[in-house]
Amino acid sequence: MNNFGSKLHRLLLHIALLAICIVTVFPLVWMVSAAFTPNDIIMSKSVRLWPEDPTLSNFTVAASRHPIWMWLWNSLLTATLITVGKLILAVPAGFAFGRLEFPGRQTLFWFVIATMSFPSVLAIIPTYIAVVKLQAFNTYGAMIIPSIPYIGFYVFYMRQAFRSLPASIFEAARMDGSGLGRQFIEIGLPNVIPAIAALSVISFMGAWNIYLWGQLVLDDAFKKTLTTGIASFADLEGADRAWGPLMATSLLSIVPVLLIFLLAQRFIVDALAPGIDDR
Repeated sequence: MNNFGSKLHRLLLHIALLAICIVTVFPLVWMVSAAFTPNDIIMSKSVRLWPEDPTLSNFTVAASRHPIWMWLWNSLLTATLITVGKLILAVPAGFAFGRLEFPGRQTLFWFVIATMSFPSVLAIIPTYIAVVKLQAFNTYGAMIIPSIPYIGFYVFYMRQAFRSLPASIFEAARMDGSGLGRQFIEIGLPNVIPAIAALSVISFMGAWNIYLWGQLVLDDAFKKTLTTGIASFADLEGADRAWGPLMATSLLSIVPVLLIFLLAQRFIVDALAPGIDDR
């Protein structure tokens, strides 16, 4: 009886999880289908999960009405530079907190951790005022530079990655006369590549999806990112019900992030593997 109850419980659990997966995936599947379905029949028939009369016209129509390829380039540029900027700051900081001894290390580290609880939205107004006063409004720098300093989690993660390395390899390097810079570049970095890759994906996805700040500081249609561009696209096309071009642009916005995740998947698994319980 207990065995039957356990199997029933597992069956119901799997059914519930399957239902949640269907509800989660369905909008994405419909978006892909609508992106390749002629615009005039998207809403004229019942919901279909496979495009009827597949076409690429939605992409060409979207490109003719809005600079979607420029939006794509802007998204790639800003997300890449934000990610690089965060890593340039977070990786050496993580090494310093994880492997070095200096006065006030713990206090400074807890201060960095405390910044994770600070809502970034509270800094929007003063940051916006600073951007305007510096005459950086409507520039890529206004989008990129203010987004870099939010690295509390990144510093914490890299600190843990460096602390997980055996202290003996750094001791041996010191005995061989290696300075801190050489220890960091030749010993530390090669052993934390999976952690850096995982953070790169997290940072890129976060930067790719920046919306509110982009809406505030990017007014030129040719400087918008895909995230902010799609919003204006939806506003302009809502009355015309141009769902096909809108879904085509939305599909375009998720492809780069999906490809990066797939390419870095092995590194992400390697980064998470030490924390997996083998029980």
